[in-house]
Amino acid sequence: MTSAEPPHSERPHTLLTRARAKHAAAPLGPVLGASGLGPYRGYAEMLDQIEALASRGFRLHVIGRSVEGEPLLALHYGAEPRGSLARTTVVLSGVHPMEWIGVESHLRLLQRLVGSELGERSVVAIPVVNPDGVRRVEGRLRALRLSQVRANFVRHNARGVDLNRNFDARWGRLGLVQRLLGGLFDPGSGAASEPEVVALAHHLAACRVDRAISLHSFGGAVLFPSAWSTRPVHDEGEHRAWALRLARAIDPQRPYVAAACARWAKGIVAGGLELDWFHERHGAVSLLVECSRGGRGLTPTRLLSPFAWFNPPNVDREAEAIASAIAPFVRGDAA
Repeated sequence: MTSAEPPHSERPHTLLTRARAKHAAAPLGPVLGASGLGPYRGYAEMLDQIEALASRGFRLHVIGRSVEGEPLLALHYGAEPRGSLARTTVVLSGVHPMEWIGVESHLRLLQRLVGSELGERSVVAIPVVNPDGVRRVEGRLRALRLSQVRANFVRHNARGVDLNRNFDARWGRLGLVQRLLGGLFDPGSGAASEPEVVALAHHLAACRVDRAISLHSFGGAVLFPSAWSTRPVHDEGEHRAWALRLARAIDPQRPYVAAACARWAKGIVAGGLELDWFHERHGAVSLLVECSRGGRGLTPTRLLSPFAWFNPPNVDREAEAIASAIAPFVRGDAA
């Protein structure tokens, strides 16, 4: 399924510095604020935050390259995860490149972890799984072509593959509805055909992953396996307990939905999701958070902007609530 992790002749910090310089741009927030989209950070600003975290106790790793050659960056915190007995929590975001509230929530979570004592637990965080897609979204946003719906609906990597259908877990299984939608859910030419998925799988192969959480948007839901079948998984009780806890903590007044993914999706099944991959390949308690309920209060202009569908304008409030709620799960607290 995987290939060897590519060797890097340069230090991770050198590669990160080079990527930051290559993509340096004026802050994106003011551009988006003028369109009512919220003060989200652009790709270079995301890299700035990763660099800041690497100076505050996180260990930086380059785990591979994207289709277009961007470094795929992982941050380790706590015990050393690879080749050890440390239990490991994995956090992902930026799998679907338009879902920036997931990235913002992830970065806020990592800020919360600074100074935490995790004991024998390790955290492996990959804030931007799909950098090529994120850069494409940013380019459209900066060009202010917000009403070109089809061009602005970016779900894939640079090869047109939905990375959240490319994992080696029931790969290629798509229900009728998803098959009718064609390329929107393109799973790739084979299981783990994409370099982003290969890099992630290889990096985690030597880790004892027992918890995983992936931050998406939208829908206001905390989902658990499985996505490929409506039948309950053997450890559904543990998954459901955590999902309910997070769903209530994120929004006590109006809790998120807590459900098995295929049942939440009204029986629309799909294979190749990281949600099932973590559960089947690693035996992890695996959760997927549909962060926020999307862009509420859409005006006629924003109604035509896919970015507004997925990302609420009040970034700080939403990201802080999500980060605070998921932190106990990530730290390894008991349910």
